Order: sequence, then C-alpha cells, then structure tokens
Amino acid sequence: MTTSKRKKVILAVAAVMLSVCLVVMAIGCTNNNDLNAVDGTDGRVSSSADNVSDSGNAVHNSYTVQTNFGTPSSSATDYTQMVNDVVDSVVLIYILQSGSSTYQSAGSGVFYGEIEGEDASMIVTCTHVIDDAQAVRVYVNTGDTDSSNDIALDAEIIGMDDISDVAVLKVDGTGYDYATLRNTDEAPILLGEEVTAIGNALGAGISVTKGIISGTSRTISMDGISMTLLQIDAAVNGGNSGGALFDSEGYLVGIVNAKSTGDDVEGIGYAIPVYDVTDKADGLISTSGDPAYNGLGYIEGEKRLGITVSQLNGTQITMRFSGITSTPADGEYYYYVSPSYEISAYGSVARSGATSVFSGSYGALITGATVDGTYKAFTDEYLLDDMINETDIGDTVTLHVITISAVSGGFGGLFISYNYTATTADITMYQYVCGFTG
Repeated sequence: MTTSKRKKVILAVAAVMLSVCLVVMAIGCTNNNDLNAVDGTDGRVSSSADNVSDSGNAVHNSYTVQTNFGTPSSSATDYTQMVNDVVDSVVLIYILQSGSSTYQSAGSGVFYGEIEGEDASMIVTCTHVIDDAQAVRVYVNTGDTDSSNDIALDAEIIGMDDISDVAVLKVDGTGYDYATLRNTDEAPILLGEEVTAIGNALGAGISVTKGIISGTSRTISMDGISMTLLQIDAAVNGGNSGGALFDSEGYLVGIVNAKSTGDDVEGIGYAIPVYDVTDKADGLISTSGDPAYNGLGYIEGEKRLGITVSQLNGTQITMRFSGITSTPADGEYYYYVSPSYEISAYGSVARSGATSVFSGSYGALITGATVDGTYKAFTDEYLLDDMINETDIGDTVTLHVITISAVSGGFGGLFISYNYTATTADITMYQYVCGFTG
C-alpha cells in the first residue's frame, strides 16, 4: 500500500472513530447532570437539582422564585371597622323539625336587647325561618370568623307574626352585642344610601355583602301575603333571612327576608324596615306569657279567617264554573277559595271547625255574610276585609258558601260538569296567634 493510500485509510478510520465518539457523547448527554434534559415520555425538563431515575420519567422542575411581599400600615378601613363592630350582633339559627333528630341551618337573627330584671335576651328574626320548628338553637359569634368557636344557645319562641314576617326569640344570658336600631323618625331611610347585609348565607356561617337601598317602599306578595319592604341590591341568599341590614354607620335599618329570583332578575333583595320590626317585635313581646295562648305573643286585636281567597265578578264566575246558576250582581263579588290553598290552623275558620266547608274537590265560593243578623253582599265598598274589621274578637259571623265538586262524565274526561251545593258556616272571630291552634 502506498503512503498516500495508507494516509487515506488512517483518515477514514479516524473519521469513523470520531463519528462513533460523537454518537457516544450525544447519547451520554441525556445523563449529564450539568445540562437540562428533555424527557421523551412527557416532555418535561429537568434541572440540575433533579434526580432522574433510570427510566428517565421521574423528572420535575425545581425553581427558586423571588417574590415581593409588603405589609400595609393597616388592613383596617372605616368599613371593616364598622363590620367588626356589628358582626357579633348577628346569630346563626338552626331548627329541629318534626320527625328529625338533626338541627338544620334555617337562617339568621339579630340580638334585639336584654330583658330587664331577668338574665335573658331577645333576638329578632323572620317568622318563616322558625315557623316549622319543634326546637330552635342559635349560634353566637365569638369575635372571629371561625364558626366552630361559636357559642350554642337553646332558644324559646316568644311570638311570631306571619303578615309582617317578624318573630322574636328568647335566650339565656345578657351582655351580648345588641344591635343599635336606627331612629328613622329623625333619620329616614334614603334611596341610594349604602347598606350591608350580614347573615348565614347558604348555611356557611357569617357572611357580609354590600349594596344600596334600591327602593324604600316596595310592595310584594310572598306566600299570598302582601308586604311593604325595603329593596336592596346587596347579594342575599338562603340563610340570610332574619339577618341584619346595617347602614354605613352600623345602625340597624332592617331585617333581610326575601329575594327575587328568575332568569331576568338580577340583584333584587328585600328587607323588613326597622320601624316595622320594632313595632311588631314590641307587640309580640308585650303580649307574651299568657297561658291562654301557650305563652306565645301576638298582635293584639288581630283577626284572620286564615284562608286565601281571590275576588271574582259575575263574568269571571260564569266563565270559570260552567252551569252555575248563582252569580254576583253587577258591582258585587264572590270570593273563591281554591282547594290548593292552605287553610291556616291558626285562623278563625279552622278554630271554628269549619275547614271542611271550604275543602270541596274544586274549592268553594263565599257569596256573602250575615253580620249582626244582617245579610251583606261584597262590593267595592264592603270587602271581605271590611267584614273582618267591623267585628270584635268573640263575635260570630255567618258566611254563605257554595261548595264545588265535580260530576263524572263528559267526553273522555275532557269536559267536566260541576255540582254546586249551597251551605253556611258560622265563624267565631278569634284573636289570631301565630303558632297557636286553640
């Protein structure tokens, strides 16, 4: 082999050896701890601090990040201080219902005041929060946001009013954080002023939301009862009922009791104005303790039939009830009692034993009333409420009633004929006591 050829062979071998070396070096790069490596399995990048397994899969990032921290001179504001000052006046309410052995979150309440000469205090809440309760328990906030530290107190129902939705509870002890009620005679509640709702939203414990007074006098119907309330845009949810509505200085301006819901409804809640709360609460407290009513307080002189009615004129009667022969004259009305309406056990109809008169399969019509021996038809000048208002507790009135039942028949059940039966019901007007059936 010539020298020239020998050199070419040597160079070729050297090139091959260099290539092999480069390949070996390239393969070895994946295990070199001085370089980042890409794991072909999951694409993660390991750093020099990683311990990589033989499989190459156990690779994780390990970064040291410099972040900025600072301490404000104070995290408190005038608003947070106000909330801190009033939050402990709000309690969480749990109720035990019939057939249950477990207390369930029902709403909220507000410490109203302590009882003079007795080691006990009063709490105001909403009637609908406690009206189904066999027993009531309240949890008192202890100055922190951890509800597990709250103090549990058994509560006694002092009285309820389902028209205003105001109820009063009594608990042992004094010295709690009682709400300061706003004097609305000297400082009327204004449209647009800022308010804060504090309650047991969704049963999760004390929560705080903020908004404004959107309306100072809104009339709404809830469970067939008309109420005039404050409208607010502070977010309220289940569990807020009975909780507090404070103004910007921490004065109680209302008790939250309702919200509007629906696809086209946004940010509409309601609260009972503080002047209605105090009026009804004081009335319930002042009448409580009477053994004739199992100690329950009531609004003195209040009378109710305890039935839900709708007013119908002659044309409406004829259109709704085919074949009926008795209809009101022009300018007069009948009152319809639907079978789907609940007849209150606390009202005068139920306490007079007349519930069955209004429980026909298709309801009943009240056509008139005899009061003090005189028959009276219902007109714009003499409504059913007028009849109730002109009577005294203990008076008896006679309601003239047509009960309505269905007669089987018709084509494939599509056409229903009715059977109408005229009757009367003697109703004694009782003092209405919510929660007392007599």
